[in-house]
Amino acid sequence: MGGTWALNLFDRLHLGHHVMLERLADMPAPVACVTGGELVAHDLELAQIVQPLALRVQRLKEYLRDVGLDDTIQVTSLTSFRELLRIEGATQFLMYAGPCCDEIREHGLRARLQVWPDDKLEYLKPVRAQDGEKLTSARVRKGEVDRMGRLLRGTEEPPRRLPLHDRARLQTPKGEVLDKRDGPPEDRAVRMIERETPPLVIAVGDVTSATLIRAGFQPDVCIVDGATKRGAYGGVVHAERQYLVYNPAGVLYPEAWSVVGTAVDDGCKSVVFVDGEEDLLGFPAVLLAPEGAVMLYGQPDVGIVWVPVTEENRTRARRFLEEMPVIGPGPAA
Repeated sequence: MGGTWALNLFDRLHLGHHVMLERLADMPAPVACVTGGELVAHDLELAQIVQPLALRVQRLKEYLRDVGLDDTIQVTSLTSFRELLRIEGATQFLMYAGPCCDEIREHGLRARLQVWPDDKLEYLKPVRAQDGEKLTSARVRKGEVDRMGRLLRGTEEPPRRLPLHDRARLQTPKGEVLDKRDGPPEDRAVRMIERETPPLVIAVGDVTSATLIRAGFQPDVCIVDGATKRGAYGGVVHAERQYLVYNPAGVLYPEAWSVVGTAVDDGCKSVVFVDGEEDLLGFPAVLLAPEGAVMLYGQPDVGIVWVPVTEENRTRARRFLEEMPVIGPGPAA
């Protein structure tokens, strides 16, 4: 027997994937198979920003380890129909109905039936998001819902990439540097917040967020990625509400825009965990926050930068973003 194979992109590992894996764990010889290459539908929405295959495999393994299923479910990947045909023995396949599954069924599983006529295909019942519609990776990529199916603010912003050679010449919002030579910058920032009472405070960066909290002030929104200039950051930033987005270095994806906007509006003390890099997310923060808010970020080896949300800074942020080329359509990684 070829066992039981769950076929999926496993992009932005979400609640629907969790349900699939729970079902898979109860099946004989379970294999979670991350699909890529020609097994991805040609018309997949925002295929150009699907997580790279190696990262999807890594995140899947991490999740299975976290829930104690790493010794139960084997993880592999396939990128061609030829590899799919090479699975030995009659096999049961688990899938969700959707564009990629149609591609796999029509060009792979039907061909397998010529060799393994006892193959079986089970379509799982779709998991629904908060709005009653299907929870899919495409909806997460677009910023419609988060990975647990909660509705997000949404966005019309396209995915953009910042070319490395353009970083020096692009303008950034103006702010006041709270230099550490004048004392702990987080203490000065807290005093300024108490004096000026901005309607919203956004902290970008792990160290900035953590030091503000240690100084006695919980920002309305913290945006962190678990890293600092010197490497991984061991501190943990807690908040009432948590979000997770995928946003690699040097890009701004729709889901990041939508999550930052949702966190700004949700009325909670929130933290946005970024799988990737948070450096560019201060720009959406400035554009989405209310007038008079403040965005704080760390300047390595210098201190904290205090950026007021003003029309001038919004203009500068928008100009910065318009200089970033849109990531055009392309195949999934």
